[in-house]
Amino acid sequence: MSVLIIVTSALGAYHMYAMERAIARGIYADILDDMQDIGYLEPSLADYYLEKMGDLGWDVSVDVFAGSWPRVENERARKERQESVTLALTVTPSRVAQWMHRFAEGEVSFSFAGSRPSEYFDPRW
Repeated sequence: MSVLIIVTSALGAYHMYAMERAIARGIYADILDDMQDIGYLEPSLADYYLEKMGDLGWDVSVDVFAGSWPRVENERARKERQESVTLALTVTPSRVAQWMHRFAEGEVSFSFAGSRPSEYFDPRW
């Protein structure tokens, strides 16, 4: 009976880990798509996703977008200059997901990073 409880608990923990990682990956993909369209990480967009991640119980007290560029409008990446946007996202998930991620990947936080060419075209060009 105890073996059945342990196996069921392990399966539940793995499913929770997989779900949280998929949500984090989805958030990363959404932000990168938005950055590609507008040419930078808009502060209101960052705040929206920080609130969303905080609602999931993730630790967002540090700069989860450290390494992302550009982050201000006057540095906006432009398509006509063939510039790219870069997003780096590092979030600390729930305790169960942290434990499972440490077991699977050897680290506690979910980290995603990538670049894409900007699709923002300056209308004054």
